[in-house]
Amino acid sequence: MLDSRYLYLHEAMGLGPMWLSQTAYLIVPESAPKNTETDSAPAPTGQPVSASTDRQQTIAATQTASARKSIPQAVNQHRAALQQIINQSRPATVPEVQTAAGNNININSNKPIPDEFNISFDAIPASLAACTRCNLHQERCTPLPGYGASNARLLVVSSNPAPPDDSNQQLFSGEVGKLLNNMLAAINMTTEEVFYTSQVKCAPNVSLHITAEHLHACLPYLSAQIEHIRPQAVLLLGQIFSQIDQNTLAQNLHNIPFVICPHPARLLRQSHLKATAWAALKKLRNYLQ
Repeated sequence: MLDSRYLYLHEAMGLGPMWLSQTAYLIVPESAPKNTETDSAPAPTGQPVSASTDRQQTIAATQTASARKSIPQAVNQHRAALQQIINQSRPATVPEVQTAAGNNININSNKPIPDEFNISFDAIPASLAACTRCNLHQERCTPLPGYGASNARLLVVSSNPAPPDDSNQQLFSGEVGKLLNNMLAAINMTTEEVFYTSQVKCAPNVSLHITAEHLHACLPYLSAQIEHIRPQAVLLLGQIFSQIDQNTLAQNLHNIPFVICPHPARLLRQSHLKATAWAALKKLRNYLQ
């Protein structure tokens, strides 16, 4: 049997009556507000309330002001505790920036490249396999260091591998990779002249977005790749790079000329951005001549 306040608790928590047992008994207190539409044929005490009738009565009751006033004080305390936990999980000293995908990412433009260790280009795959510098190692299937020509003229960098890339163990997999190669072919760049990588080497399969911690944890790997490859130019894919302080970004890229372009995955969804992408590619072509 259920006290009618239990229904209001479910409503307050956003669960609704469909989460209740269909055979539950309802005890209506004497002070509960009456519904003229249902009082004419109330369910007998001790008998299960039908699913449709019970839902209609609950929806009608919870829409009234008196029903909302009967929400137990414990619910409000629970909400306050949850809000406090959420507020404590957000750093107060780092600004939040809204990414194109709708996720919040904290970017500290004054934080330098981590220098806890130096790593060679050839040692990157083995080092990434054992890397625990951030929590993404718990979400990944395998780290993706990148692929391509070690003496490439162009370095292509995305923010992070997508979950499908992680499953396929290949950056820029599927239609995204096809579009990217077509974009580079439009400025006469072949795959033999390109090295493909990402700043964050592990896919956020669970959290679905990256943070400043992830970006800075992986910077030594990207720095080692740039130092070894020494490309003529860098193509940065994704709006997130335009949200980082440009002086810091240039320093992280060893002052190699760079161009920021919409990510091919976004171009597949928003074709109106192709003009912006083409303008960036033409600028990139000038750097590669």
